[in-house]
Amino acid sequence: MPSGHIAFRQVDEKHVSVEVEEMLWSPKFDLVALSNVQGEVVLHRLSWQKVWVMPAPSENVKVKAMAWRSDGKVLAVGYSTGHVNLCYIENAEILHKFEVKGEITCMTWIAEMSPENMNSTSYPEDCTETYLARLQPLNKSYGTLSKGNIEEVVEDGKKLKDQKELNLLLIGHNQQEIHVYAYGIFPVARITIADHNGFELKKMCSAMLSYDLSCLVVFVEMLKEEDQVLEFAVVKLHTALLASRHKELRLLALKYGHIATLFQYLNSTIQQMSEAWEDILMEMDSKLMKFAEEKKKSGEGTVSNDFLELLLFGTPSTELQAFLLHELTDKGLKKLGHSIETSYSNIQKLVVKHLQSVAQAILYHLSELKGMSMWYEKFGVLGLDPSRIQAAVMIAGSFVLKTSELQQVIDGSIKNFKAFFRWLYVVILRLSDEKPPSELSKMTQHDINFVSEFLKDNFTHFSAEEEEEDNIAFLHKDKKPGFKMEKVGQYLKKEDLSYPPEVSGNPWIQYLQGSLHVKESTLLYPTERNKSLVQLQEKLEEAVNNVLMKPSITIGKSVKVVSSLYLFFERDSLVHSFVDIPRITQFSIRAQSQLYTVFTSKSLPCEKFFIIRQQTDPSRFGEPVEVTSVTIGGLGPKDPNDSMTSIEERCEKHHILDVTFYDEKTLSLLLVEKTGDEVPILLQVPLAFIKDDQYQKLTANERINLSTTLPVFDIGSLIEPQHFRRLENMKAHSFAVSGTRHTATVLFSSRRRVRIFLMDAEEEDDEEDEEEEQSSNSDADNSQSASLMVIDQISENIEDKENASFVI
Repeated sequence: MPSGHIAFRQVDEKHVSVEVEEMLWSPKFDLVALSNVQGEVVLHRLSWQKVWVMPAPSENVKVKAMAWRSDGKVLAVGYSTGHVNLCYIENAEILHKFEVKGEITCMTWIAEMSPENMNSTSYPEDCTETYLARLQPLNKSYGTLSKGNIEEVVEDGKKLKDQKELNLLLIGHNQQEIHVYAYGIFPVARITIADHNGFELKKMCSAMLSYDLSCLVVFVEMLKEEDQVLEFAVVKLHTALLASRHKELRLLALKYGHIATLFQYLNSTIQQMSEAWEDILMEMDSKLMKFAEEKKKSGEGTVSNDFLELLLFGTPSTELQAFLLHELTDKGLKKLGHSIETSYSNIQKLVVKHLQSVAQAILYHLSELKGMSMWYEKFGVLGLDPSRIQAAVMIAGSFVLKTSELQQVIDGSIKNFKAFFRWLYVVILRLSDEKPPSELSKMTQHDINFVSEFLKDNFTHFSAEEEEEDNIAFLHKDKKPGFKMEKVGQYLKKEDLSYPPEVSGNPWIQYLQGSLHVKESTLLYPTERNKSLVQLQEKLEEAVNNVLMKPSITIGKSVKVVSSLYLFFERDSLVHSFVDIPRITQFSIRAQSQLYTVFTSKSLPCEKFFIIRQQTDPSRFGEPVEVTSVTIGGLGPKDPNDSMTSIEERCEKHHILDVTFYDEKTLSLLLVEKTGDEVPILLQVPLAFIKDDQYQKLTANERINLSTTLPVFDIGSLIEPQHFRRLENMKAHSFAVSGTRHTATVLFSSRRRVRIFLMDAEEEDDEEDEEEEQSSNSDADNSQSASLMVIDQISENIEDKENASFVI
């Protein structure tokens, strides 16, 4: 390398306001996610422009792991509480969230790579859109829903529309299980790793699947309590069912995504219905409050009795007449009637346009699932149980029937409401000595029945005791109002219906009661007469969860342990210093059908790292595990004529601060010189530097102390100047790299500052060297002009790099 050329161009050095704990580059865009000590996740561009900040879900919750989906559009964040959130990179919207037992310790998001002779069209596609009408966007006019982008949820709530191949999110925690989620949402497998030889499994440190999904390698930490021995093991598992049924799993996961989106839409719909219902109660309560208080003070009669006497005898009580003329008034009644009618209309629209549509869509998807489950060789083998799905289908059918029942109840309530307000408006006009319009003054027996029904349904039940309870509720602002609206409201409560509809005279019901063989048919959905809409919703969600959780158990049990390589021991004196170790990175190489596990075994910084290489092809599982140990001495060959490697400046020993995977051919290391200045070094190590004969072959289930029994190979002399860069004027803590974006960030030891690098560029270009040689005899002005041109060129290159990054 010519003098003045430095590997890896430094783009910037930036300050961060809160101490950083983890950094992770997007695989597709120039974006880096940072987690900090406050439990926040912050997304930055390459230029360090802040895109968004996602706060911690609650106090004292820490981010323990992060993983990007392969397309870089979704970030999975795992917390110390066991919660996992999938957030969308455009706006940090939480697309999906779930919980596993225990503290999250590691996460990896692996995308399946299909064979080269197979394209994405080999996958069967879900044709749901052909048969189902699109759901209508929800009106964002109520409460908390006004903040959400409901339209996007309807379109593609889980952002799965463009997912052509299967990808899997692996989650490890401080228990004995690895969880596998397809697309980060569908639980595919729950794999249990048992204790070994008296060692209690303490936590999962890392997990990685091969690209063909046939081999899972897990790095686990174990502890033997009696002698306080800490042991690490690399456990290799055969995931045969996962690999052989990956197409079916993809379809199943997409189906789960559809259903999860529909349930999210259903919850939002019912929430809006509840808010519209509460609006009606609040409107009525605001008007009736003063009248109820007056009746309580007088101790004569009740609100409901006063209205009933007015309907029967046409004569209001003194308190009611004063209330109608001075508090309510004809204009106030019109305004109140319009407001309540709008709320009724909103509930009716939500039922007809949204609730019934989403209920039918859920029923459709469950019916498809049942059909899939009956093809045992493809889907039944994954754990889909036709009987369980049939039970869920029947509940979904009952839910659809309940939505129709609710619609009929709402229609009846609207009739009663309109009749009541029309009657009350005429009463107020007559009390005011005004002549009511002729079309309003006529009341039929049907109208009287509607008004009496409205009074009976909404103004308690005409008992003084219940009226007293309601008055107390008014005064104490309790949630129980005097205005009931029970016939509609009872469907939105988590309790049995207080007034189930009377259907004994229905000819169809009579026919079913007399024909038991028809009543028990699986083609007829049962009518849950006494259950509310919300009760059936919860029952349906529970049934669907029971159906779709079964595959994770079935596939998890099918996974078999192939081998367990027991690594180094550490005594009790070192157990508590194991906070920052081991550093582990795992990656799969598709062309060679190999999976690498790279790790350190001492407190950082340490002298060496280890590489374990295993075959992922099931036909080669019987081959030995290959292990080697690597250290970094002096960088590059010794050359006394080169000032960069002179005896005075050359450091002969380096320790490892961090190690990670860059791409299939390269490892990235963060070193520190073992000299007085302890200058950090950013280093790229081609895997080709480590020859096949430097790997030691070990048999499966072997216990070996790698710290003492393996020969150590120094590859420092193979490192060329273009493979490393000394990072002057900093103390480094850790780093993050992206082989697809050719970027790196190095975190200072203070964890409040970072340096950003482009790994595919040098600090100065070859063009600059030519310019310097050609202009060596030029005057000072020409030299200055050439320098400015170089600076402009570098700025343009950086600008182009940023423009290529993801635009939000």
